[in-house]
Amino acid sequence: MQLCKYGTGIVLMFWEFFINVKSHLNEAIYYSMIGDFEIAKSVIDTKWFLLYMAVYIFTMWDCYRLALDLNKYSQLADRYDAPIKPFHIGAIEINYLDYRKPWNGVIWSLFMPGLGSIYANRLPTGFFVLICTVFSIYKSNLLPAFHWMAAGNLDMVRNSISPQWFLNLPSLWGFAVSSTYIDIHFTNELFKTEQSRFLAKNYQPPTFKMPRKNKGDGNMHLISTFQHSAYLELALSDLEQEGIPKDHIFIATLDKHSSKSSDIERVHKESASRYELAFILATIFMLLGSIYGFIWTWGPIIWGLIGIILGAILGLVITVLHRKNKWFIKEAPMDVVVIVECEQHNLEVAERIMWRHKALGVSKTP
Repeated sequence: MQLCKYGTGIVLMFWEFFINVKSHLNEAIYYSMIGDFEIAKSVIDTKWFLLYMAVYIFTMWDCYRLALDLNKYSQLADRYDAPIKPFHIGAIEINYLDYRKPWNGVIWSLFMPGLGSIYANRLPTGFFVLICTVFSIYKSNLLPAFHWMAAGNLDMVRNSISPQWFLNLPSLWGFAVSSTYIDIHFTNELFKTEQSRFLAKNYQPPTFKMPRKNKGDGNMHLISTFQHSAYLELALSDLEQEGIPKDHIFIATLDKHSSKSSDIERVHKESASRYELAFILATIFMLLGSIYGFIWTWGPIIWGLIGIILGAILGLVITVLHRKNKWFIKEAPMDVVVIVECEQHNLEVAERIMWRHKALGVSKTP
């Protein structure tokens, strides 16, 4: 699902749910983790469990193999400037590239797995995870358990929740949060790449006169900086509507990676890797908190929430200690420099357009 192999991913996740339920695997994991090994052996159905392992191992191997293959094609696409289609209107859905905030997607995923992927425009993943989550919540009796927890009856919380279905939720929540963040982060990079190519193709005229002192032709230059966004293209369109021709506009996009660094080095510098360990440990600790919460005082819901918080904090601390020299380095917010040559009576109009469309800074030169 993460690699956009939606058909294969949906089939394998259905297989996971079906075999897990039939073999009572989550129940066996639960009893094993709390030390009731005889009960764990009695609840598991070996007729179904032995079917589980081969597909489970194949899925991990196939994901790794597929990721390596897709990385090769991604590098080739970058080197040959493969075309990127930024907008598509279909019979059912409108798909488009735009700059989105990764943490908005994370927050929606925390409220309900699947919503963040829908925000990120990964609709097959979003709707499938949403359906799986709703079904697991219903079958696990989670919502009635919330009522008992609010009433302070923690014994009823433990007795009403089904471990078989409840233990699906940490994986669904962890996958939803991490995949949403990573999907939005790399879709933003794709948007920046597509917009950079568009600007370089349409707004770098060879006849453009760069700002210089004592030029004596009566024209002025307006220099502004932007982040990549749709506002930038709207600003350029407004400038042309105001009578400033396209060949009087020059745009330079800033490369924030050294041209000498290899593709692999550049991938490892992506900021998405900052939080990967936090997402992984949050999922693991949420699972452990949910399991041991059945025998601890506060119950599986509270301990699951404590686990996700402690796991995320531990992951962040480990990552900061490991990458302390790079963690606090912030990239410059500016991505694009826009230079506009115009007559003096157009200067104020052009400046207002820049500020209205979220320019980071504006400078006027004679």
